[in-house]
Amino acid sequence: MMSGALIETSARKILNQGISQNQRETALRMLEDGELPFDKIAKYSGLKVEDVEQLAGLQTV
Repeated sequence: MMSGALIETSARKILNQGISQNQRETALRMLEDGELPFDKIAKYSGLKVEDVEQLAGLQTV
């Protein structure tokens, strides 16, 4: 049985950066639509471009 700290995933890291569930869900819906560039998704969701890029990377995994 493993003990100690949990491995921090990219998704957990994003969660811990203060991004609300609503912001994440909004950005993910826009990413799924595939029509907007990352900078527009960031602007409309209130996230940083880097956060949107991380969310986009999680979708492909």
